[in-house]
Amino acid sequence: METSALGFLGIMTGRHSGSPPIAEPAFCSQLCQAAPLFNLDVLVFQPEGVAADGSSVTGYAWQNGSWQSVTTAPPDIVYNRCFYSSREERQEASAALAALPRSLPWSRGLPDKWSVYKILKSIRSVALLLPETRLYNGRDRLGNMLAEREYGVFLKPRAGSHGKRTLHARLIRGGAGGLRVSGRDSANTPIHLVFASEQEGLDWIHDFINSRRYIIQPYLHLTGSTGQPFDVRVLMQKDGSGVWGLTGMAVRLGSKGTLTSNLHGGGTAVAPLPFLTTEYGSAGKDIVEELTGYATFLPPVLENACGRLGELGLDFGIDEDGRIWLLEANSKPGRSVFRLTGDRRAIKLSTENPLRYARHLLLAKRGQPTWAPLRLRAHGNKSMIPKEDS
Repeated sequence: METSALGFLGIMTGRHSGSPPIAEPAFCSQLCQAAPLFNLDVLVFQPEGVAADGSSVTGYAWQNGSWQSVTTAPPDIVYNRCFYSSREERQEASAALAALPRSLPWSRGLPDKWSVYKILKSIRSVALLLPETRLYNGRDRLGNMLAEREYGVFLKPRAGSHGKRTLHARLIRGGAGGLRVSGRDSANTPIHLVFASEQEGLDWIHDFINSRRYIIQPYLHLTGSTGQPFDVRVLMQKDGSGVWGLTGMAVRLGSKGTLTSNLHGGGTAVAPLPFLTTEYGSAGKDIVEELTGYATFLPPVLENACGRLGELGLDFGIDEDGRIWLLEANSKPGRSVFRLTGDRRAIKLSTENPLRYARHLLLAKRGQPTWAPLRLRAHGNKSMIPKEDS
């Protein structure tokens, strides 16, 4: 297949309503439109688009200002943007990747939250950032942690994302007692329940968790002066030389009375320095500098333990005393926070850096200098072959 491109990047994503039926359509179209600037062809595909023998991939290419259904040879590099809501979806994606053994993974990805916690807990300089974390193994452990924590505990799936199926449980002290539970279900719909007895609440949580693997952490009071929960998202990415850099930082704000600040749960985002200065006064600037230092230190640490990574979303919480907590590390981060904050530099870098890094990987794989000059070409993916209607 003749092409003027340096190589072919495949973006594997999930299924979603719309035309084409792909998840993250805005981000995917931005990648496709920017790809010619880096001499790359791009195909967006779903796991079911990979032939069983790996000989071809069917998906969607951005051609002449619109999406076209395309079948082509396997990509040189696969950028995995699949989010899994079930074990079956995870298995389908794994099978698709296994059928493409010659396609270089853009990034290896992180293990689940418990595994990441254990990795970071073993590093003294990082351990102080981590909330106490335990595995959920039944009602007794949860009951013991609830008894020890005035503000209750936070439960989340070991492999969850977007704040789905997270819970905050807190004992009702005094009077007749009981248990208060709030959170979000699998559809990210808010949950607010009050149980007359602790045991009744523990039984409901156990049934809610079912056979899923969960972790338990103390509930941290991470609410601003307006009553909105907040955290700080820092996006770290590799550039065209394979070097880590800080792409952008934003404060994510949840609605009053909600459990998390996740954007998928209805949150918004603001620039970090003005917000942190309002909340912490002159210490706000110092907090930003600390966050920058931690965010710069963490990617090589995780990469050393987990394998080659391409980008990381690092979520930090800041309590009322200004103490910083690392809440989560995500190897498939979103970047919509920067559109909400109006950070044009971060918007541009967050889209282009995945392409820069893909180009770096291609050149390194072929033994070429990764600083080789770009050879600009016209927009369009002439190497792609539109799929014929049957």
